[in-house]
Amino acid sequence: MDRRAWLGLGAAGLLGWGVSAWLRGRGAPPQRLGDTPFFRQVVDDPGSPRIGPPMASVTVVIFTDYQCPICRRTDAALGQLVAQDPQVAVIYKDWPILGEASRAAAQVALAAARQGRYAEVHGALMASRGALSADRIRDAGASAGVDWSRLQADRARDAAQIEAQLDRHALQAFALGLEGTPAYLVGPRLVRGGLDDGALRRLVKGARADRPRRRG
Repeated sequence: MDRRAWLGLGAAGLLGWGVSAWLRGRGAPPQRLGDTPFFRQVVDDPGSPRIGPPMASVTVVIFTDYQCPICRRTDAALGQLVAQDPQVAVIYKDWPILGEASRAAAQVALAAARQGRYAEVHGALMASRGALSADRIRDAGASAGVDWSRLQADRARDAAQIEAQLDRHALQAFALGLEGTPAYLVGPRLVRGGLDDGALRRLVKGARADRPRRRG
C-alpha cells in the first residue's frame, strides 16, 4: 500500500477519533475476543515494543498516539500497573493517526528501541504538553536519556523497517475495528477508550480468572 493510501487511512482514523472522543474518554464495555490466529498475530508481533516478563500471566496491548489527549491522560495508569504487578507485560502499538507530528514521534520512539530506551521515550512523549513539534520530540528524547545522534542514524538506516512496523500496527487496528486511540487488549478483552488504574486492575484480575487452570 502506497503512502497516499496510508494517509487516507490516517484521515479516516482521525475522523473517527474526533467523532468518538467523548465515548473513548469514558471507556466502552469490553469485547471478548477468541484466541484466533489473527489475535495471536497481534500479541506475538515481534516488532512491537514490549516491557515486562516474557512469561507474564497477563499481557496488555495498547494502541496509542502521542498527540491523543486521552492517551496522555491515562498513560500513567498503565505505568503504575506495570510497576505494581510484576506478572503483567505490556505491548505497545504505536498508531499515529493525528498527523505527521504523531508519525514522527512514533518513528523516534521505535528508533529509540534500538538503544533499549523505548519505554523511556514513550513516557517522555506522553508527558509532553500541547502539540508536538520537532523540537519537543527531540527534547523528549533528550529527557529520556537517548543518544540523539545515534537515534537519528538508526531512524534513517531502519526507516523502511520502522514504517513497516507502523503499517502493521495500523492494519491490526483496522482489523480489530478500532475507530481511534486509545484501545487496549487485556488478555482476551478488547476495550475502546481510556482506562484508569482501577479499571485496569479489574480487567487484569478478570483476565487471570479466564486463564485455564492447570490440573495437578
